[in-house]
Amino acid sequence: MKKFISFLILLSFLAACAAPTQTAAIQNIELPTATVEFTPIPTFTAEPTIQPTQDFPTFTPPTASLAQANAIQFKANGTYADITDSIPTSTSKTYVVNAMQGQVMSISILSQIPDGGWGYIPMQIKGADGSILCPQSVESECMFWRGALPASQDYFVTLTPNGDVPQFTMRVAINPPGKDVQYFSYDNSATGLSLTYSDEFAPALPVVGNYKTDPELTLHFIDSKTYEKTNLSEVYLLVSSTSDAQTVATCTELNQNGGGPEYPVGDEIINGFTFTHSTSEGAGAGNYYQQEIYRTVNQNICYEVIYYIHSTNVGNYTPGTVTEFDREGILKKWQQFFSTLTFK
Repeated sequence: MKKFISFLILLSFLAACAAPTQTAAIQNIELPTATVEFTPIPTFTAEPTIQPTQDFPTFTPPTASLAQANAIQFKANGTYADITDSIPTSTSKTYVVNAMQGQVMSISILSQIPDGGWGYIPMQIKGADGSILCPQSVESECMFWRGALPASQDYFVTLTPNGDVPQFTMRVAINPPGKDVQYFSYDNSATGLSLTYSDEFAPALPVVGNYKTDPELTLHFIDSKTYEKTNLSEVYLLVSSTSDAQTVATCTELNQNGGGPEYPVGDEIINGFTFTHSTSEGAGAGNYYQQEIYRTVNQNICYEVIYYIHSTNVGNYTPGTVTEFDREGILKKWQQFFSTLTFK
């Protein structure tokens, strides 16, 4: 489970944060398995074999009773829904969804925070049988969850905002029985950027990194088992593309005005395109930050992809309670993502 790190700690390494401003167009792409399509501010369509919800679900008026929780409605053969909603300050809201034992479910929150504001939305996921999937202890906060469901029943998701979060989009994805993952595709027709990612990642606000252009797409790694009882705090993918002449002219140069000093690694050929690879590392208050940065220019467009990993010092925990995270496994997820990246 992801361990929440306060903004004060994060700011010890990072300087400023900006939300994405570009909304990209959508179209289908061919994949080995069926895919679902995604835009940063979600308006969803689907591949023929997996039909997700196209309209935002409707639900009953909020009430404190779990028996009258807001029902998340999937269309026939739907595999996920995105619910845009709001919660008044100092209140909670509960939603309910039904799923079968063994199905993989993921739940994530994309908060819409006003300029100069601060806030986030912890959740509790509880089965009708009383079992609590998230958070796993009273000392922790649940910011997302992904895993195999222990029983066929209703699951109640209670959101309790902390801070000023006037609006949010909650993604609830339930993979078809027997399917470990489902896939989403992203296509920016203005810059020709196209990629695919699994439900192990979910849309998020960008963290502060060494990007030269505000990310148009930020994906947060949300597989709970990968975080559980390890020193891994958070993993993000940050993707941007721009035709801005000044950015294009300096695209592959090091960015020393980002979250931390940047160092060259060398050129790498990925999917037929030559990327300039650099890295940035930093540490503070027992936290370690790593960025793997790839940039390239194609047809007068600057493309930038950053893999951001935040971990903590295992030595800061009670011996035997936390282990070193699987770095190779995390980098493999990065390679899988990068293998789908193309420019048209």
